[in-house]
Amino acid sequence: MIRAVYSDGLLDPATGETTREAVVLIEDGHVTRAGKRASAPMPRDAEAIDASGLTILPGLIDCHVHLTSLGEGLDFARELTTPPTMELMRAVRAARLTLEAGFTAVRDAAGSPAGIKMAIDAGYFPGPRMFVTISALSQTGGHTDAHFMCGADLDIPLPDRPYMVVDGVEAMRLRVREVIRAGADWIKLCTSGGVLSPGDQPHHSALTLDEIRAAVEEAATQGRKVMAHAQANAGIKNALKAGVATIEHGIWLDGDAIEMMLDGGNALIPTLVAPQWVIRHAGSGKMPAYAADKARDVVNDHTTSIRMAVEAGVKIAFGTDTGVGPHGSNGEEFLLMRQLGMEPIDCIRSATTVAAQTIGMKGVGTLAPGAWGDLIGVPGDPLADLTLLSNPDNVHLVVKGGELVKSLR
Repeated sequence: MIRAVYSDGLLDPATGETTREAVVLIEDGHVTRAGKRASAPMPRDAEAIDASGLTILPGLIDCHVHLTSLGEGLDFARELTTPPTMELMRAVRAARLTLEAGFTAVRDAAGSPAGIKMAIDAGYFPGPRMFVTISALSQTGGHTDAHFMCGADLDIPLPDRPYMVVDGVEAMRLRVREVIRAGADWIKLCTSGGVLSPGDQPHHSALTLDEIRAAVEEAATQGRKVMAHAQANAGIKNALKAGVATIEHGIWLDGDAIEMMLDGGNALIPTLVAPQWVIRHAGSGKMPAYAADKARDVVNDHTTSIRMAVEAGVKIAFGTDTGVGPHGSNGEEFLLMRQLGMEPIDCIRSATTVAAQTIGMKGVGTLAPGAWGDLIGVPGDPLADLTLLSNPDNVHLVVKGGELVKSLR
């Protein structure tokens, strides 16, 4: 099957240039040509997808989502009465909303077992291409330790989702092997506390340098990289010293940490919208007081930290922590990145070419020949108006692998 997507404009994030009167040819799910319509004859048997009036660009990539999280605030009573199977089913709706918002690829930063990715790939339900981390590993009392003083434990290990709490170097080696056995594409560590976790603080580091290094070494033997939930300054630096590839959140960067990231070529995934959503949920009574207080305490420092990184030229890859906020709202991050001084084309690159390079997913973030036929269409020029990408209602066309999954025409 050959499909031809005709549009008024084709934006190439790599060059920042827009080709007018464009076409993208997709055969067997992959791009064979993208460019000006008049430059080559169209195959007679091509099925046309009319994107006239739209600017098309590669499908977007979110490097930090949680598809099994509800995105409607944090309610411990609800979580305690939600069976694991129901938690997994949340991903069905979340995957569809994410895809329809224009995000055709994601890296799930914990919660989704490999089976969700496999189900999407098998066509059981619509969703983005996925890389999964499965379990976010933290120390006892750390960010993903959901064991409360009353004895309740929200983290129920599943056969394909290993327990998230781990202490000690050898235990870390074993747990990383277990997560890889469960199908993880990336390993996630929590090298600091966090906002939503009740038992720690965002400015406190977590896991020892030796524990982090052991995880990086074990991951590398199996061709995986490590991402770090790292908000505390010391937690950021320990992660970088140990060889972690990406820093998530980065609330308290300083000059030394930024230099380390520049020297190592590490990517920063800011998730600027996440604390904003915590505060919004708190305003509607859907967030514990401790989490709302922490979010209010960190939001200004978070903004300052990411602005410093942007100005210094740190590699910024797009990520939202969606699942904290509603699925499908991912694009709001573009506006917050723009407010910190990123040019529109760099905001778009962060969610296309840079994101693809950062997470190592092949064939996404581009419409070059051989890439997956993943593209979106918006009614206007996103370089002039990023709200075309920030609001899912403005994403009028979504094509994944050459298949039409959303059209508002």
